[in-house]
Amino acid sequence: MWSEYVGTELTAPQFAVLLVLALEPGADQRTVGERASLDKATMAEMVARLVRRGLVLRRRDPADGRRKLLALSQNGAQAVREATGGVVRVQRTLFEPLGPDEQLEIVRIMARIARLEPGAVAVMTDARPTLDAQRAIGYLIRVAQQVHTKLWSEKVGTELTAPQYAVLDALETEPGADQRTVGELASLDKATMAEMVSRLVRRGLVLRRRDPSDGRRNLLSLSPTGQELLHRSTAGVREVQEALLAPLEPHEHVRALELLAKAARL
Repeated sequence: MWSEYVGTELTAPQFAVLLVLALEPGADQRTVGERASLDKATMAEMVARLVRRGLVLRRRDPADGRRKLLALSQNGAQAVREATGGVVRVQRTLFEPLGPDEQLEIVRIMARIARLEPGAVAVMTDARPTLDAQRAIGYLIRVAQQVHTKLWSEKVGTELTAPQYAVLDALETEPGADQRTVGELASLDKATMAEMVSRLVRRGLVLRRRDPSDGRRNLLSLSPTGQELLHRSTAGVREVQEALLAPLEPHEHVRALELLAKAARL
């Protein structure tokens, strides 16, 4: 859906970073990463890539040399303007499988997962319920992701990010799968997947080899170290999932998954 309406020049995480900088010019790199719900390592690599592409300007904070301050370049501001219409279409299309009542229901559920005050949801949806629900969902997903990131760091730790865990988990399910297939299973775009696999290979968690029948394809498998880390992290991942849904009543867990699966066309 993103590639259809927005294109391939910007990924959704890259757009999130540029949008944060459009709203908060001069913010430090850590703050931008938190707003865009990106872990420290992913944020550092993404900023480096956006700087190389001339979309983001980066400088040291004169008051604290350890901090990097970011701003949009003119090209970055133009990229945000050009992509925004497509992003709005993605948000509206995401909701298409849901009826008006279901749209409001999923917004209220996501707001509770995001730990927002009850009054905040009313402000978002009371004026023009269906339209405002469509606009609110992107914000709620980002805030819920921030909650997930915080829980992940508390219960799983910093050895694996959630996307890295998804890659290792996919490889345990599909050992020897090609890189593209693993990226699809882990819901990662091509560029992010390529960088993540390189990082996991460097850490000795993933083994990579060329497909002997097609030299363009990389085949991946877990190393013993990667498998051990995956198994060691699994209990914490379950705790994250339970804590994330804790604001909901038990019967609402199923309903939340039903609505999210329907929106995702699963």
